[in-house]
Amino acid sequence: MAHLKIKEIECKSAIGKCGFPGGGFAINPYVGCSHACVYCYARFIKRFTGHQEPWGSFVDARTNIVQVLAKQMRSPKYQRQVIYIGTVTDPYQPLEAKYKLMRKILENLANYDNPVVIMTKSSLVLRDLDLLKKLKGSEVCFTVATLNEKWKSLSEPYSSTVKQRLAAARKLTNNGIRVEAMMGPYWPFFTDAEALFREFKKAGIKKVFTESVNTIGGNYTGVEMVLKRDYPQLLKPMAEILFDPGKFYDFYNKEKKRVEGLSRKYHLAVTIYFNRGHAAKSKL
Repeated sequence: MAHLKIKEIECKSAIGKCGFPGGGFAINPYVGCSHACVYCYARFIKRFTGHQEPWGSFVDARTNIVQVLAKQMRSPKYQRQVIYIGTVTDPYQPLEAKYKLMRKILENLANYDNPVVIMTKSSLVLRDLDLLKKLKGSEVCFTVATLNEKWKSLSEPYSSTVKQRLAAARKLTNNGIRVEAMMGPYWPFFTDAEALFREFKKAGIKKVFTESVNTIGGNYTGVEMVLKRDYPQLLKPMAEILFDPGKFYDFYNKEKKRVEGLSRKYHLAVTIYFNRGHAAKSKL
């Protein structure tokens, strides 16, 4: 990651409202993410941060976030509210090993009764196992959308391997931490739902979320580049499924039934977000 541009900044607010369906609040220790996932929806934040660099090539560390959070958490409006960490960045991306912002954030949150949900693609979360045990209610949600390590390395270049994530999930569950899985994006050709459910069950994962591929804005551009270079034979069929409404519904309706069946077979709760609203109107 020699191309990575790192900047230290100060923030005025450490916690804000979360846009997830269930509400709650969000904390993001970093602006940008060096995992450089080619499909990442969080690239939209560039509109608000002034960054012109390609997504994945910049990270701003919010170095005063812990002090700001300590002040904000005294407000009663945050009491017992769910806090999601990592809604538009990965809080355990490689720079976290240096800055340790997450560790300090968790030390602060351990003083409160807030349920905390950490979203990550990194096994670095294991570093803070001692603090996760101290939280009144904590969950870790690993993104694991494929068992194909080649596709992982192409679509999520600098994140932990699939094997590392599943091993980290197993260690967390063995230590009493609830773990969930984001089986998303649910890729045509690269997501093998049954194989993933088997691994989730072995890792002690309690719930699975899944969503269709989000192609809004520039989210598909990087995917298209990777397919052209490494899987040219899949370029057209992938685009047809994702951008042709009829083929989109045919594919995801079939996969919805498959996932619901796997939920019953493996006794794992599942929430499915297969939404054509994620897709641009036309790519064909």
